[in-house]
Formats: sequence, structure tokens, C-alpha cells
Amino acid sequence: MENYVGSKIIKAEKVTFRKYLEIKYGTDVDMSKSRHYDLDDIVYIVVYPPIGGKDEKPYISMSPVEVFEKAYRKIEDSEISLMLGG
Repeated sequence: MENYVGSKIIKAEKVTFRKYLEIKYGTDVDMSKSRHYDLDDIVYIVVYPPIGGKDEKPYISMSPVEVFEKAYRKIEDSEISLMLGG
């Protein structure tokens, strides 16, 4: 196998696990099925941009705070324009 590294700009913010479930699955989600997290645990909700066409929706995921903060750092708007060449 070969080694690869990739990068993408994502949107993220700290929320409760309950809020993550509501955003990802809607307010009708059965909150009792959460086995790995307490509903009041703080996590990062992560929104990945759509890969396909303009009609595709962004992918929503979550990450434990410790894992997210080891893998990502916040970037400023000025850094984004430099990365995108504009």
C-alpha cells in the first residue's frame, strides 16, 4: 500500500451530542439509542462540503473533542483565500 495525505476545508463547531443528533437526523430522532455518548457530552459537529454536483447535500458527521482538536486547527478567512489562490 502507498501512503497518502489529503486536506479539505470543513465547517465545525462544538455542540452537545443531543444537538448533533437533532441536526443530523431531525428532531424526531430516538435519543434513547445513544450508546457511546451521554446526550449532554460536548462533541464537534463536522460538515463536509458536497463532492458531487450542486444538488448534493453536505455530509454531516461528529468527532469527539480530543480527536478533532488533534487533527484540525482553526483557520482564518485570510488563510482560506491564500489556500484557494484568491
